[in-house]
Amino acid sequence: MTPLKSSHRCPGCGWTKVSKGWTVSSLPVVMNYRFRTPREAIRVARRDVSLVECGRCGLIFNATFDPSVIPYDDRYENRQCYSESFMRHLEERSEAVHAALRLPTRTGRVLEVGCGKGDFLKMVCKKTGRSGIGYDTSYEGPSKALLGAVEFHTRYVSSADIKEPLSAILCRHVVEHIGSIGDFLGELARMARAGGDPLVFLETPDFGWIAEQGAFWDVFYEHCNYFSRAALRDLCDRAGFTVIRHNAVFVRQYQWIEMRLRRRQKTPTYKRKSSSLLLTFARCQQRQQSRLQKSVAEQAGPGGWGIWGAGAKGVALCHALKTPPPRAVIDSNPAKQGSFIPGTSIPGILQSRNSTWCASQILTTKGRSLPPCAEADLRRRFCISRPDETHPRHIEADSGNPGRRTLASAAALL
Repeated sequence: MTPLKSSHRCPGCGWTKVSKGWTVSSLPVVMNYRFRTPREAIRVARRDVSLVECGRCGLIFNATFDPSVIPYDDRYENRQCYSESFMRHLEERSEAVHAALRLPTRTGRVLEVGCGKGDFLKMVCKKTGRSGIGYDTSYEGPSKALLGAVEFHTRYVSSADIKEPLSAILCRHVVEHIGSIGDFLGELARMARAGGDPLVFLETPDFGWIAEQGAFWDVFYEHCNYFSRAALRDLCDRAGFTVIRHNAVFVRQYQWIEMRLRRRQKTPTYKRKSSSLLLTFARCQQRQQSRLQKSVAEQAGPGGWGIWGAGAKGVALCHALKTPPPRAVIDSNPAKQGSFIPGTSIPGILQSRNSTWCASQILTTKGRSLPPCAEADLRRRFCISRPDETHPRHIEADSGNPGRRTLASAAALL
């Protein structure tokens, strides 16, 4: 933990008393961006992440965040819908929205603030039989889908855009990207008021889980806010919402809130914090990073190692585990094929039946080997052979790095 100026104002509640900072230096400002050449990827802008913790609401935020350096355009690609486990999660969340909208019956469209490429909004509209509208500057695709029942806009949305009743507002994995989070939640409340008091659903990572796991790979520049469950609930309350349900989801990595506008105004109150979640994280992540780095160094061998998953977590691991650095990052998202990992010349390779690779060990991001059954299933599904097999197969790296690479170990982001 390093001292930072105490004059930083919490973007959630406006408090000026914050903790000492935890800093990771020179991270790429964008982790989910498609760079087409190694030169372009290496030249990405870099900034420090300096996390501090508000002494009142408990929000953990990057005190040196500059949103202007992050390009949220159509080359921003953070879809996880090619993961079977993540698709099951999306199905569960769309079913939760469907169940909430049934009782009592609500009319109106479904609005998604920050809809990405539109996958979840289309899923919800199919399940509920409702029309929808999504806004995101990174959206790419047709302006209408599902026979015109869903429409998309490549810009930001505000309360001034709400001209008709809404049954629900969805806002998944957005609040961690917004610098002025207190103002944003206030605007979200104004959208709800303009839409006739719809149900509002938020999903965001749970920093309680990140701290408990020492998950240093879950900290990156794009995320300027990190919420404990108490902090998120307090800030939503401060913005004028009443929380109906607040659950841990996706194996406790995320938190899911269902809420609506509060009927009566009240002055928000905050319980005095008795411990620092940021300090807990700082201690745990140091041990976790040392343990995982040691494991990679011991298992890499002469052929090197690779990472399964070219999302933000995989990119964060590329920058944290450098001795030795990974040779490649494998991903099932075809949109990542042919791109390079931000800040590096490491290629992103599409995993398929025609692109097999060799690994002596598959590790989870907790630094432990997969259970034998899970490892066998992963090897079978993704054609990951062992170095001691009679005819091991290799990655054909055709994205600027021709030739064959044998990977002796892999960190699997599962």
